[in-house]
Amino acid sequence: MSTPEEREQRWVTGWTASLSGAGGAFAGPDATIRQTMRTVWGGDAVRIRISNPYSYAPLRVDAASIGLPGSTLPDIAGEPVALRFRGASGVLVHPGDAVWSDPAVLPVPTRGEVVISIHVSAPTEVSGHPWGNRFSWTTMGAVGDLTAQSAGAAFRPWTTGSAWVDAIDVRTSGAGSIVAVGDSITDGAGADFGTDTRWTDLLTERTLALDAADPRRLGIVNAGIGGNTVAGFGNSEVGPNVVSRLERDALSLSGIRAVIIAAGSNDLYLGGTADALIAEWERIAERIHVRGMRALIATIVPRGGGYGWAAPMERERERANAWIHRQSVYDGVIDFVPALDDPQEPGSLRPDLDADGTHPNSKGYRAMAEGVDLDVLI
Repeated sequence: MSTPEEREQRWVTGWTASLSGAGGAFAGPDATIRQTMRTVWGGDAVRIRISNPYSYAPLRVDAASIGLPGSTLPDIAGEPVALRFRGASGVLVHPGDAVWSDPAVLPVPTRGEVVISIHVSAPTEVSGHPWGNRFSWTTMGAVGDLTAQSAGAAFRPWTTGSAWVDAIDVRTSGAGSIVAVGDSITDGAGADFGTDTRWTDLLTERTLALDAADPRRLGIVNAGIGGNTVAGFGNSEVGPNVVSRLERDALSLSGIRAVIIAAGSNDLYLGGTADALIAEWERIAERIHVRGMRALIATIVPRGGGYGWAAPMERERERANAWIHRQSVYDGVIDFVPALDDPQEPGSLRPDLDADGTHPNSKGYRAMAEGVDLDVLI
C-alpha cells in the first residue's frame, strides 16, 4: 500500500518554452542535440513533451535521454536515463502534433537543471524557442547517437535556444504551477546571459522559499516569446499570437493553477488599440476560467525610451493599463509599472533598470519580481 506522501505525488509542469517557429534551421544529419533546462519543481520522475508544430515533415527522434548536469556542461553526471515513447526508444512526431515521453525515474532537485539529449539520423528542420538565454549543443558531423554518453567533449555550442522540447513535467508533491504567457519582457530579453534572471525565475525564488504549507508556494513557468502579440501577426520569429497558442502553451499543461497574461505592448507598437486589446483579454480570461484556472493579468511596462515608441502608442498603453486596474474579468492584477517607471520621465524605464529602452535588465527583472504581491497568486 502506498504511503500518504506517495499518494500525493502527481505530474506538475516544471519547465516550459514556447516554440515560435522553424526559421529554416536544420539539425543533422546523424546529430545529437544536447540542451539544459531548469525545472521549478523537484521530484522523483520526469517526462518531456516533444512538439513538431511548424514543419511540413514528420520529426523522427531516433533516441533521447535525460540526466543531471555534470560539473562542466555539456557533461552529464552519471549515466543518462534513456527516454521511451510508449515503450519504444524513438518516436515519430507528425506535423502539428506533440508527444509525451513515458515517465523516467530521475530524482530532480527543486530549481535544478536537467540535460536532455536527442538524436536525429536525417537532416531535420528544427522547431524551437530561439531565446533560451543559455547555450544548447550539437555534435558536428555524422558521429551518431550519443544520447547514452555522459561526456560532452563531442558537443559544440549550437544555439542560445531550445529545440523540439516545449514542456517538462515533474512527478512531485508540489502544489502546482503558474504559467506566464507573454512577450519579450517575459521571455527575458535584456537579462544577463545564462543567469536565469527573468522575472518568472526571480518570482519563483520568492514563492518556493515559502513554507511548504503556504498555498502561495507555486512554481512560475515561462511561456514568453520575444516579439509576441495578443492577437496580432505571427511568424517564425515571434510565434503565433497569445490567442492562438493559449491552449498549447498554458491550458493543456499539467498541474497549472493560474495563467498570467503579460502581453499587449507589441500589439500597440504595431498600431493596435487599447479597445482591441481589451476585447481579446476578456475572451482569454473566459477561456482560462472555463478550464478551472485563475486568470491573472499584468500591466504593460513602460517603453518610452525604446526604438520607435511614439506618443499615440503611449496613450494607448495608459488606456490599457487603466482598464486593467478597474476591470473585474481577471482574478488578480500584477502591476509591474511602479517597479520600473522612471519618476523623472514617466512612461520610460528607470535608467538603472533599463537594458535598451524597451526591456529591463536583470536588476529590473528582480524589481518586477519583488514588487509582486504574492497574495494575488492564489
